[in-house]
Amino acid sequence: MKKIFLSLPLFLTLAACGEGDSSSSSSPTLNLNAAYTSWVKGGSSITGTVSGYCQGTRQQTFTPTVSGQTLSGAAALVTSESEIDSIVAGSNEFCKSFYSYDGSTSTRYYFDPTNVTPITTGATKNGYPLGLVWSNQEAPPSSVTVGAKGTLATYVNYTGDSPRPATEGSRTWRVSADTDTTLLYITTDTAKVYGTELLIYTSITTYRINANNTLTSLNKEVQATTIATKGQGDQTIYETYKQ
Repeated sequence: MKKIFLSLPLFLTLAACGEGDSSSSSSPTLNLNAAYTSWVKGGSSITGTVSGYCQGTRQQTFTPTVSGQTLSGAAALVTSESEIDSIVAGSNEFCKSFYSYDGSTSTRYYFDPTNVTPITTGATKNGYPLGLVWSNQEAPPSSVTVGAKGTLATYVNYTGDSPRPATEGSRTWRVSADTDTTLLYITTDTAKVYGTELLIYTSITTYRINANNTLTSLNKEVQATTIATKGQGDQTIYETYKQ
């Protein structure tokens, strides 16, 4: 798990600045499965401004997937993610930690070759699982319109120092109105302290489903609780991406 927050493709990483024109006279039916699949397989990148509790800029890139294997030898589609962050001078310690990437490192993510849903890396440490272990994966449907919703996957997150997970969470999605030819695909990632109802964060990312069944990333809102900010109270971060 990257930092304390999920920074996932699509997922990836799913509205922060509004949910489009819900008064549109009509709404289309679009192929979310095709849009989601092309987004993951084709790679993606965002460049945007960070505002709210943290301020600065963020660039993130996912390479197109290639056929490979997880660390445990399972067949997978593999992508590599890199990130370059820049935050304003004098930022608080939380923001310095959360936006700390300089592009010198990359992280691999793994997807099921058939359904293109996230799968476990197969990493271990000290004989224990390490990182996100995914379950209940379900690919988005091919036909969606306003009001459609579902769950992409759930997960537990291990530190590699214990057989007990540290956190657990889910990625859900819903479709909202946008224009006569486009829809909004809104994903919500949540994380809780494992075995409790103590919320660590909620991360909401909004994508546009275009008329040609592709995705455009619009914005993200991260609602971090005082657990994440280490006692600095509940805080909100906004990311707005260039189009």
